[in-house]
Amino acid sequence: MTDITFRTAETTDREAILNLNIGAFGRRDEAEIVSRLEADGDALLQLVAVMETDIVGHILFYAIRIDGRIGAVGLGPMSVNPWAQRAGIGSGLVHYGLRHLQDGGVSLVFVLGHETYYPRFGFSEVAAAPFVAPWKGPQFMAVRLRHGPPTSGRLQFPTAFGV
Repeated sequence: MTDITFRTAETTDREAILNLNIGAFGRRDEAEIVSRLEADGDALLQLVAVMETDIVGHILFYAIRIDGRIGAVGLGPMSVNPWAQRAGIGSGLVHYGLRHLQDGGVSLVFVLGHETYYPRFGFSEVAAAPFVAPWKGPQFMAVRLRHGPPTSGRLQFPTAFGV
């Protein structure tokens, strides 16, 4: 497989990102979430994986309020072109994004995702348990990037998620 580069998404990547999300998930839901997060100003960081000149992966991180104040970040959606899956692109995006967030002072990241995939990056159900959220269980996880607050509270997700 050709070399993959990871970079911050640019405005000119928008159409490719939306098409990638539709293709990867086989529906429009995730592309609509991306669009809504952008329109509402809730998208904090978007990264892409590029192979030659094609965007083959995308990850979005968004703001989460805890007890009414911005206090954490959420991961998702993340998409990889189906023909390029299982080549480390998703893992590369997650590692690159978490490093960027940690360097930026973010202490806590939440994800609603596959319970056997995200623990390899340090996400756990235990880390999410002290927080009140619309979701509970093994698919709702968090990873702590820095020690300190917040340690508990009620999570408020962007309206793009409909909760």
